[in-house]
Amino acid sequence: MPGVQTLDLEIQVNMAADRFFNTFKKKEGNFTDKTEAVSVHRDDLKSNSSIQIWNFIVDGKMEQIKEKIEVDEENKSVSFLAIEGDVLEQYKSYKITLDVVPRDDGVCVAKWTWEYEKLNDDVPPPTKYIAFVADYTRDLETRLLSES
Repeated sequence: MPGVQTLDLEIQVNMAADRFFNTFKKKEGNFTDKTEAVSVHRDDLKSNSSIQIWNFIVDGKMEQIKEKIEVDEENKSVSFLAIEGDVLEQYKSYKITLDVVPRDDGVCVAKWTWEYEKLNDDVPPPTKYIAFVADYTRDLETRLLSES
């Protein structure tokens, strides 16, 4: 069985990189109709990290994940490391990294990278979560643009 595997997703987001990134940096308000609850369980301002619990709907099923979230403001990057939850029923390790890359035309690119290790060979790649994150990114973009 292979070790850690990776998958990538890039989505153009029609707003400035700072605006999109800041919704993740402030650790609240980055919800959509596909996320039932986002709560900050513990916040460490010194290390720019937090523990968050997300309830979300993927493939029509409610799931929960508890993640350690680390924010790198200089590089506009956020990592989400699963420490508990439904996703760990299939994966030994599961981490998503978001890099928000500014472009010259005033928009940005959300580069999502998954690093995961399957519990066994029968476990599929996390494509259902990739589809969820693609929809989530678009929904968050729509909500933020409607607020301006």
